[in-house]
Amino acid sequence: MRKSLFLFLFLLVSHFSQAQFYVAGIHFNGSLPSGQLKQETESTFFPSLSGIVLYEFQSAPIQVGMELGYGIYGSNLELRTDLYPGFTDELRLRRNNNLATGMAVIRYLPVVNSKVIPFIEAQMGANYLYTRYKIREEIYSDQAIESGKDYEDWALAYRIGGGIQIPIDSKEMMFLELRGTFQDGNLARFLQKGDVGYDPNEGKFIYDFRRAPLKYITFSIGVVWYDVF
Repeated sequence: MRKSLFLFLFLLVSHFSQAQFYVAGIHFNGSLPSGQLKQETESTFFPSLSGIVLYEFQSAPIQVGMELGYGIYGSNLELRTDLYPGFTDELRLRRNNNLATGMAVIRYLPVVNSKVIPFIEAQMGANYLYTRYKIREEIYSDQAIESGKDYEDWALAYRIGGGIQIPIDSKEMMFLELRGTFQDGNLARFLQKGDVGYDPNEGKFIYDFRRAPLKYITFSIGVVWYDVF
């Protein structure tokens, strides 16, 4: 079922790449974990920013396109003097947990001749979770002493949801968009704040991985523009 939906969305997106009339927007998103993910993350809030580009068919109330998102769902700062043998100056170890998403989108607009435009949508794509660290001497240091990626993982996911568009500027074809979606996804390994320790005797990081399907509810607020290209 998921493979069929993904193939269908891919074919639609391939078709709209040569279209002339587009809808574009930007969203601020807040996600709340559900099920096992909620237990593993202790209800961690997942904020993100996303951009969307859609093509609207003139012959049918359907839009297809892509949405890309990025957010940091946890950040931790440690002041340590034991990161390098023989070096006891205090260093800043900053670690960020990141979530990037890429989704193919299809929307159905059941009512188009109305001031407030409702829509139903489905998405299919992938979540990319990764944790990066940087070691600096001071907060304003231009270059890091060391930086790297602790861990990364990919997980396929799909979303269903809907929302409404409320006109802001009729002349500029600008709409306020309110949206809610539910995501279900494959099992993923990831880290969150406090899941990485350091063993100074061995000179290496110690990881306490979390494992859970990426299932969460997202509420979004954003602005979209019609006929942007």
